[in-house]
Amino acid sequence: MSQSSNAFRNSSLEALRGRLIVSCQASEGDPLDDLDTLTRIAISVLRGGAGGLRAEGVPRIAAFRAITQLPIIGLIKTYDTHGEVYITPDFGSAKAASDVGADIIALDCTARRLTAPEPWPDLIHRIHTELNRRVLADIATLEDALAAERAGADAVATTLYGYTTETANIRTVSWPLIQSIVAHLTIPVLVEGHVVNPGEVRRALDVGATAVVVETPGVYRPSWSIAEVGEHIASIRDTSEPVIFPVVPDGHGDHIRYSFGMAVQNA
Repeated sequence: MSQSSNAFRNSSLEALRGRLIVSCQASEGDPLDDLDTLTRIAISVLRGGAGGLRAEGVPRIAAFRAITQLPIIGLIKTYDTHGEVYITPDFGSAKAASDVGADIIALDCTARRLTAPEPWPDLIHRIHTELNRRVLADIATLEDALAAERAGADAVATTLYGYTTETANIRTVSWPLIQSIVAHLTIPVLVEGHVVNPGEVRRALDVGATAVVVETPGVYRPSWSIAEVGEHIASIRDTSEPVIFPVVPDGHGDHIRYSFGMAVQNA
């Protein structure tokens, strides 16, 4: 077994196996781009059963750390000279995320970033040795994933599929890509990006993904309804995977949780 596989044991990543991770983020200028609002959303998804959070920026990571001991994937977003998002581009960003409580540091580990002033293979080494944090490699292709594993990343996520030159404008999950990554890597694989319903969460786990990262369901994806979740009770209730709850605006959470609990009892 590889060193990366051994490092996976007894880590924050192990706690995420078979779980749903919710990315509580909002673009700058979005009505939800408010610290208190995003913190309330984070509280709601945690109450609903999320196994961890993905958070961007020092204020959000710090606020989420104050409300949970579950794993937090932290990152800092900047923009490159082409105006494209660059996830945790340097050690200073990684340290800032770590200092306020991120358990796992997400990095852009695509081929386009290998010529950056601080190439991500060097960042992986420094994050391990100087911060003692795990690294989640955000990738777009199988080649990215293989390179990240060789460089020592602790896990990979398909976050950037659809956002690089080779994959631009694709907005659906590539199941062949997921299956290929799972087949070729020995480190955990997280499916992130373009997951739009509970059935896709289940499919990702069924094909071998370690965990799934989604945007806040019920806020960004109103189609994540009680009826849809209820259809998955039978397949979820007898496994180690968590029940996936939709998230609704404040004031409805108790009703949703009660309704789901009754559905489980009557299933």
